[in-house]
Amino acid sequence: MVAPSSLSHPVLEQVGQYIRQARRVAIVTHERPDADALGSSLGLAHALRRMGKEAAVFLFDPIPFGLDFLPGLDTIVADLPGPETDLVIAVDAGEPAQIGPRLYDAICRLGVPLVVVDHHESNTGYGSISAVFPQTASTSEVVLMLVQTLGIPIDPTIATCLLAGVVFDTRAFATPDTGPETLQAAALLMERGGSLYEVMTAYRGQHPLKALRLWGEALTRMEVRDGVAWTSISQEMYRATGTTMEDTEGLANFILDAADVQISLVFRERPEGGMIRVSARSKPGFNLVPLARSFPTGGGHKMAVGFEVDPPLEEAVPKTIARLEDLRRSGRLDDR
Repeated sequence: MVAPSSLSHPVLEQVGQYIRQARRVAIVTHERPDADALGSSLGLAHALRRMGKEAAVFLFDPIPFGLDFLPGLDTIVADLPGPETDLVIAVDAGEPAQIGPRLYDAICRLGVPLVVVDHHESNTGYGSISAVFPQTASTSEVVLMLVQTLGIPIDPTIATCLLAGVVFDTRAFATPDTGPETLQAAALLMERGGSLYEVMTAYRGQHPLKALRLWGEALTRMEVRDGVAWTSISQEMYRATGTTMEDTEGLANFILDAADVQISLVFRERPEGGMIRVSARSKPGFNLVPLARSFPTGGGHKMAVGFEVDPPLEEAVPKTIARLEDLRRSGRLDDR
C-alpha cells in the first residue's frame, strides 16, 4: 500500500536534497514533547540511520509517562549538537521559542541549514526551508511522506514510532482532521510492522493515578460560562499530589468531552515559577489560533492550541477568559 499523501511534493524533494547532502543530522522538537513530537523525531532518526546518516534526537526534557515503549528512547541525547553537525531538522515545532532558548541558540551558532517539518497551521515559517502540511492530522504523517520521498524502506521500528504519533495526535482517530489519508497512513504503518495494539494500549493507559488525583482537584475548581470551561493548576496542587506539569497533559481534552462544553482551557503554573502555560481545546466550529496568536508564544491547530500568559495565576485567568470572550463576540473565532 502507498498512501495518497506520499505522492511527490516539491518541498519534500527539496528537504530530501538537504538530507542527502548531510552526514551528521541533529533532530530537535518542542519542549515537553508529546507522542507526535517524540514519535516523528525518533521515526525520522531511525529512517536517516537506514540511509547511512549519523542522526540523533536532542532533547533535555524527560520522556512523558506511558511513552517508554517507543523504540530508540535510549539514543536521545540530553546535550547540545556538536560542531560536526551539518544539518538540523526541527520536527513538530511551530516556532523557535517552542524548541527552547538553550537548544535553539546553540542551533543558530552552528550556522548550518535548519529544516522544519511540521503540520501546525500556526507555524511561523522559520528555518532554511519549511515543509509544513497543515492538512495532515499529525507531524508523523508528514515524516512518513518524507521517508517515502527519500525511498527509505519502512521497518517495524520506524513504523511503531510514526504510528504512535498518528494515534495520539488524532486522539485515536477521533479528531475532525482525521481523513482517509490518515487511516491509509496508519494502515501502511501497520503493514510495515507497527503495532496498533501496543500503541493503543499506551494511549489508553497514559495517565498514572497521581495524575488523576490532580485532575480531580482541578475539576473541583472548574468554572463554566456560555459553553467555555476552564480551570487552573497551582504549584501547591503539584506538591499536594506529587505531580508535575507532565501530569496535566490531556486534561483540556477531558473537559472538552463534556456534552455542554464547546471550549476548554487549563491554566498551569510551572513548578519552578515563571510564565503561566495555557492549553485550550475546542469542538468543531471554533478556531482558537487567533486566541493563541494574541500571545507572544502561542500556536497550534484550530481546535488545539497552547500559549503562555504573565503571572500571577489569579490575574492571568480572568484576563485570558475576557480576551477569549471578546474574540468570540467579534466573530474572530468562528470556523463555520
